[in-house]
Amino acid sequence: MSGKISISDQLAGIVLDIRRATLPDAVTRQAKRLILDTLGCAIGAIDAPPCAGVRALVDELGGRAEATVIGQRKRTNCTLAAFVNGTLLRFTDANDYYFGRDPAHASGNLAAALAVAERQKLTGRDLIVGLVTGYEIQLRLCDTAGNPNLWDRGWHHATNMQFSSAALSASLLDLDRAGIRNAIAIAGTHNNTLTESMRGEMATIKASIEATTAKAGVEAALMAKHGLTGPAAIFEGTFGWANVVAGAIDVDELTRALDGHFRIMDTCMKPHAAHALSQGVIQAAIDVMRDYKIAPSRIAAVEAGYPERVLRQPAMDKAKMVMPRNKETADHSPPYLVAMGLLFGECGPAQFTDEHLVSCDVRRLVERIEIKADARVSAAWPRTMGGSVSVTTTDGKRHETVCSYPPGHPRNRLTDAALGAKFRRYTEHVIDARQADAIIGAVATLECCSDLAEFTTLLGIDWRS
Repeated sequence: MSGKISISDQLAGIVLDIRRATLPDAVTRQAKRLILDTLGCAIGAIDAPPCAGVRALVDELGGRAEATVIGQRKRTNCTLAAFVNGTLLRFTDANDYYFGRDPAHASGNLAAALAVAERQKLTGRDLIVGLVTGYEIQLRLCDTAGNPNLWDRGWHHATNMQFSSAALSASLLDLDRAGIRNAIAIAGTHNNTLTESMRGEMATIKASIEATTAKAGVEAALMAKHGLTGPAAIFEGTFGWANVVAGAIDVDELTRALDGHFRIMDTCMKPHAAHALSQGVIQAAIDVMRDYKIAPSRIAAVEAGYPERVLRQPAMDKAKMVMPRNKETADHSPPYLVAMGLLFGECGPAQFTDEHLVSCDVRRLVERIEIKADARVSAAWPRTMGGSVSVTTTDGKRHETVCSYPPGHPRNRLTDAALGAKFRRYTEHVIDARQADAIIGAVATLECCSDLAEFTTLLGIDWRS
């Protein structure tokens, strides 16, 4: 490497800088809001079939009691805990999102952070710092890696999480710079994920894609803890990640020193349990029906306007543009999502039941919805992540709404009250109001928690039938 500091070593330095930093109050608050939002998604998915399958696998494998499995009053080893909890938090597709060159659901890093922090008997503040670390590394990669991006090269965006989950895990394990560097390099050697997982009628493995990557990041950090090393030039080598997987990296921007702005502040929270890049369009559908007082029976035709870049994504294939047949495809199907907003004024877990997926009324409306590129929202992409919906009613009148900044965007943040309401709405079929209050209260004061086990005990749930 001719005396140059490797990219992985520079990233390790950033990880150490975050570990030593005094986080601004706004960053701590944002991390806690994301933790509450993500835990609500996880608890709400406890009874989902893919989550049950992963949980059964973890039960079958067994493991030393190190970290809590959300929804169970037992623990397993930290890698398996990261796996099952990562699957839980992702299933509803309601956890947070970001878009740069590539998208991200960086809250998937919480699965790794929670498991390792509990294993190490750390504090609530340590958990927050670990999560901030994961966001920083992953979102930097989202903005700087890929020619033109990972998606179009055939790689799922969870590929970036291999580095962030390894980095935060190594930090929580208190590894030194060399150990963090090796954790990052080990992870990058093994854990690239294919875009094909999101194509066509999507398989139930969708919920565990980032969970598998988070698990692998934990494993990479543990390998480094026990002295294993990774390729020094994992990024910049002739056959390294930059050349083979990404195609290009803006190294200067990726490794830029911390400047007081933490990337966790840039993430978007979802008001709707659906495709991240449909949030603005769903909101526009809800708004147009409300603002113009349109009854669903009066809908003759619908045009939904997306940024052109979104419609050119590899995942936006023909299977997403017709009536979907399963939940995994439905929450990424633009016409179905628009139909849910128009019919129900919301798009949450209740909109993805078998009843709706076979409904003739839903199918008829889906067939009337045309998905188009909208030059107005395309011009502002990805800064605003907006969308538009116009409804032509049976009397021939056309009504339109444009949502520039969907609720949850950094320019239109969800209020604490809205986040609390979302948490309760997603979890009410699993836990009672008393336990919901306890979890919400514990997250609010998480930085004061001296023993993380006291917090994770709240996540062991006696299921309500």
